Formats: sequence, structure tokens, C-alpha cells
Amino acid sequence: MVQPSFSSSDAANGDSTVSPTAPLDAFLDNQPQTFYESIYRAEEVIRAARDRQIFQPLVFKHQKFQWSLNDTFKRGMRNALTGLGTSNSFGVPYKRQARDPAPTAEELIDYGENTWESILKYMVSSGLGARVTGRPRNSVLSLLHASGLMVDQFDDTGRNPNYDRLTITSQGFQFLLEDRQTQLWQILMFYLARKQRRGEAAADILSLFFSLGCMQLGQDYSASKSFQNFPQGQQCLDDLEQYGFIYRRQEVDGRKTDQFFPTHLATSLCSGDTSVNRSATADDKRFLILETNYRVYAYTSNELEIAILNLFVNITIRYPNLIVGHLDRRHVKAAMDKGISAYQIISYLTTHAHPQMYNHPPPLLHPSVTDQLHLWDRERNRVQAQDTVMFEFYSKELFETCRDEAERMGALQHSVQRGQGMAKLIFVDPTIRESLRDFIKEKKQQLRGDL
Repeated sequence: MVQPSFSSSDAANGDSTVSPTAPLDAFLDNQPQTFYESIYRAEEVIRAARDRQIFQPLVFKHQKFQWSLNDTFKRGMRNALTGLGTSNSFGVPYKRQARDPAPTAEELIDYGENTWESILKYMVSSGLGARVTGRPRNSVLSLLHASGLMVDQFDDTGRNPNYDRLTITSQGFQFLLEDRQTQLWQILMFYLARKQRRGEAAADILSLFFSLGCMQLGQDYSASKSFQNFPQGQQCLDDLEQYGFIYRRQEVDGRKTDQFFPTHLATSLCSGDTSVNRSATADDKRFLILETNYRVYAYTSNELEIAILNLFVNITIRYPNLIVGHLDRRHVKAAMDKGISAYQIISYLTTHAHPQMYNHPPPLLHPSVTDQLHLWDRERNRVQAQDTVMFEFYSKELFETCRDEAERMGALQHSVQRGQGMAKLIFVDPTIRESLRDFIKEKKQQLRGDL
């Protein structure tokens, strides 16, 4: 932005009628709204930094106001960016012997992908009656359950789940729809929150995450030296290995070596570089064709995508690179019973629509299909169970008085006024049962007194 000149020629000539701030006022009047919004945002950031003592008090030095960084913060920031000191922000390389085996970068990518996708495949395959292979460890399933991605439908309390009967939830299905980078960070945040509930420091765990994100694929590191300032670092590495973030060899006696290799899942945490992923590209993700007769054609051989489709599509034909199925009421409602909504199914079908579907006039999905999905979803909500208390009256006056009182209290659920000589009913919320009963007794006494 061009810096304005606030010097006024009129003021320099001694013209006292011109305000000294006129040039500044003219400059500010000509700025767009975004100029002031950026100032407010910068002020909020600076205020937060001052409150945390990142900035030292404002001083006037060398003809301008300056904020100096706190010395401790400055030193820690320099060490984190350069890897100096004891921060080991880039990890400490492992002193490998010539006889020590080392996996290649391609092998690390395959290991990370297979480990991560095995978890996703288990999420969509469990609970479908199919034989599930590659079951994750209980610690992984425990985190998936605690984070709400999977649930044991037979455990009403949610405290004693059976990990062999976990099924995917609506939140879990939404998790599958996210891109890989978002999935990884969501799992790490669930893991961090669980560690915090157990009293562990979040700063140390976050530091470990960022250190892994700054490491290099194919380079081996020392677990003991890279996280020597974090006593629980070894346990965190063991946990992250179960998700495919790192690879560690196992000794003959069962102990894990001090040497570990970060996979592409870890090294892309900070950079966001997904070019090394073995997963499908954006074009490969667009493989679905949906016809108005509810027939689905999926041009894919990805086992994970096929497993997701199997949640709500009746797959009838399967070729090496083509899946043919049908959206029917039974399969869609079975998916909805697991918490998957019609909006999520429509979102999945839209996101993975084949480029050929874009050749037709909008909307992308025909309204007859989307409307039917919404109708199937609403079938689950036709009848709703609700706790209630019923009161029976034969006096029309008492019935109307009590009905009006319950309505005034905002607890009237339903009222039934039938013919002469028949009982009249009101249904109210159980929370007002005692107060309404006392009200009825009082009204009965008043009616008897009038008689």
C-alpha cells in the first residue's frame, strides 16, 4: 500500500483555518472497510500476545513505537525454527549401523496407508454382518468409541462397550467424508483431548505432533533423544504407531527399538503435502453415476469406497473396476438406523459424482432421488415416544379449567374432549403432575363449595 503524506501545504503556509489532521482525515476517509477490519484484527492479536507476555511493553525508540519480543519467547521460537538447544524440534537422527535394516520411502508409504485404511475399513465394515479382517487394537477402538465415531448400540450407558460389536455413527460417516489431512488432525485432536482428561500436558503432546510434522520421510530418528524432555513421549509414539504415523522395528525379545521412521502421514501434518499419498487423486474420487431409477454405477476398485457404498447401496454386480448396485428402501433405512442422515448420503453421492454427470443440466442429482432419500429419512420420525401423565375428567368445567392451567404452564401435550357423558382426557408433562394434582383438588373443593 502506498504510504500517505500527511504534510499539508496550507498548514505550512500558515493557514490556520485548515485542521492539522486534515490530510490524515482525508486518507482515512478514502480507505475501504477491509482496512479498518484488518486494524481491528491486528489489535486483537497484539492484545492477546500482550496478555500472554509475548510482547514487552510498548516503547518509543528511534523515532517510532516498538514492541519487543519477550526474551524467553524469542529464544524458544528461534530454537523451534532452527532446531537448536534442547527443543529437538526437527528430531535427532538415529545413528544407524551398517547392518541395521531400513525401509524405503515407498515401503513407509505403503505401511502408513495400509494401517490407516485398515482402521477406516473396519469402521464401515463392522456391524454389516460381513467378516471383518484387520481388526485394530482395543486402544484404537476405545478412542473411536470415546470420540463418538463408533458406538455399541447394546450399551445404553456408553461406559462398557463391547469392541467386537461397534458400528459406525453419523459422526463417523461424516469423518469418512473428510479429506485425508482433516481426518488425521481430527484423530490427533481426539487423542489430545483424551490425554488431557487423564491429566497430561497438552503442550508436550502438541510439541510431539509438530516435531513429527517437521521430520523427513525415509530418515530414521532416535525416540529417546528426540523427545528426551517429554517423559510420556515413548508411550505416545507407541500409540501413534497403531494409526500408521510411525514405523518401529521390534527386537527378538519383543521390545521396540529406539529407532523409528515417520511415515508420510506424520511428515505431511505441518506441510499439508499430500503428493506422496498412495490414495486416489481428485479425478479418481469422482467415480459415481446415479440414474433416476436409483441404479448406481461405481467405477472404482478401492476397497474402502466399496465398503462405504455397501452401507446404503444394494450391490448386485461386482467387476474388477466396476460396481453396480441399487438404492433401495431396506439398505438406505439400515444405514439411517446407524445414524447416517439423508443429507450425508446426498453429500457423498454429490462429492463422488462422475464427470459425465456434469454434462447434464442442474441439479446434479435428480430431485426424484434426493426427495425419496429425505422421505425414507422422515419415516423414522413418524412416531415419537414421549413421557406423559394422563388426567381423566367427567366434568366439562373442571376439564376446561385444568386444561387451561396446564397450557398456561407450558406443559400441555394433548387434550381429548369427547361427547356428553364420556370421559375427557388431558396429557401433560410429568414434571407438573404434583402441582396439577393439587390444583385439581383445590378446584374440586371450590366446585363443592359453590354447590
